[in-house]
Order: sequence, then structure tokens, then C-alpha cells
Amino acid sequence: MMTAKRANAIRESNARKAFRICNVIFLTLVCVIVVIPIWNVLITSLAADKDVMGGVYLLIPRSLTFKSYARVLNSGYMRGFWNSLFIAGVGTVLAMVITTPMGFALAQKQLVARNFFMKAISLTLVFDAGIIPLYVLIRMLGLIDNRWALILPFMLSTFNLIIVKNFMMSIPTSFVESAWLDGCNDLMALIRIVIPMAVPILSAVTLFYFVSFWNRYTEAVMFINNSSKYTLQVMLRALIYQSDGSLGEGNIVYDNTKMAVMVLGMLPVMLIYPFVQRYFVTGLMLGGVKE
Repeated sequence: MMTAKRANAIRESNARKAFRICNVIFLTLVCVIVVIPIWNVLITSLAADKDVMGGVYLLIPRSLTFKSYARVLNSGYMRGFWNSLFIAGVGTVLAMVITTPMGFALAQKQLVARNFFMKAISLTLVFDAGIIPLYVLIRMLGLIDNRWALILPFMLSTFNLIIVKNFMMSIPTSFVESAWLDGCNDLMALIRIVIPMAVPILSAVTLFYFVSFWNRYTEAVMFINNSSKYTLQVMLRALIYQSDGSLGEGNIVYDNTKMAVMVLGMLPVMLIYPFVQRYFVTGLMLGGVKE
């Protein structure tokens, strides 16, 4: 009897080892597939003009120079970068100012008509008015060709609101009630008690909002007509798919310059992610707990 149990344990152990080996191999392949294009972008952006002629796919650096970055920094593409940064920065701050107190309010079980509000909010996940009504609304508000057209309509994400609400519901009510007993109103209880405890989910949602605002492209094409107000994504698309002379060096734009603009487009998210990465998994797991 003991021999059979031991044999089963050995077989199970071998099966787990085989699974771990397959898992490591699979995840390594996924990492390689993800990393290689990013590595190519970085290496190409640091290459000299002569090294990228003919559409060469570089994985090993032939030369290292920052001329392409200097070219981009002195070009009109920086205007697009600052436009995108303004939209992403201001949009994220305003979105968090709206999402956080709404999530806190919806997490309170004593809120009047709470179920009605949740059903009405969740309905927007299923039904979308569409592009044409959105364009009509933006035009009626006089926001055509205005950077606020890329901020105001997107300051609240239903998905982000729901996971913030779910996370705040996991916070013991005794903490909030103790703040009320100490004389705090709802706003002070949110600021002093709930927000410090909700840092994981708020960090994850902040990243979601920032990436969403930073990557606005379709709406920028729809609502922005003045080229001086284009986002970096719109300018990058024009740079990639057609000849562009805005760098002041004729109509030829080498791949190293295109890749330098791409690196510029990835930079803000790459700088923010390390600061919120440690909260990311915890926040999403707890925020995804069903009510």
C-alpha cells in the first residue's frame, strides 16, 4: 500500500517537473517574441543613417549614435509629444478625481438607489452610442479642434470604476465607521482612510487611464484639424506610412528617425510602469472580487 502511494507521489512529482519545464519554455518563447521587436526599435533608433538603408532589420548594433534623437528633439514631433503628454497627464488626473469618489460612493451599501446606479453604469459596457453621436456631441459643445475633446468625453471608464468599487467594498466597514465616529465626513474618510488602503487598485487604474489617454488616435483624427494640436500618435502614423519632410532634411526619413519617435512614444509608459508594477497584480485581484 505504501509502495503504491510512493509510486503515485513520484509520478505526480515527475508530472509537475515536466509541466514546469514546458511552462518555462513557453514563457521564454513569449518573452522573446515580445522583446525582439522592442529591441529592434531601440537598436535601430541608435543606428547611423547608413546602417538602416535598405530596410535592414537590426538586432545587433553596427553603430551607436544619438543623431536621430537630436533630429527628433529639434523637429515638430516634440510638439506632438507635449500635446500627448498634456492630454494624458490632465486626463488621468481628472479621471482619477472622478473615479475614486464615485467608486467609494457606490461601495457604500446604504447608498440610496445603489443597485439602480450600478445597473445603469454597467449598461454602458454593453451598449455604445457610437462614433457619430459622439462627434455630434463634441461639435455641439464647441470642442472640435480642441485638445479637451480628447479628455472630457473619456474621463470615466466603466470598467475602471467597477474594479475600484469592488476593491473599496473589500475594505472592512469598521475602518470607515471609526473615521465617522471620530468626526470625519465622507470626504475626509475617503482621503484619510480609504485612499491609503486603496493604493494598489488606484495605482493600477491610474496606469490604465494614462495608457488610454496616451494612445488616443481615432478621436484625435476625428476631432483635431489643426496640425499644431496633433498628438504624437497621429504624427507617428504619418511618419511611418508616408514621406514626411517636417524634419527639415528633405523628404527622406530614415528608419532610425522613425524608431526614435517610437521610443519617444513608449517612454512615458515605460517610466511610469516600474512605480506601479508592485501594486498591479494585487490591485487587480482584489478589485476583481465580485460583490
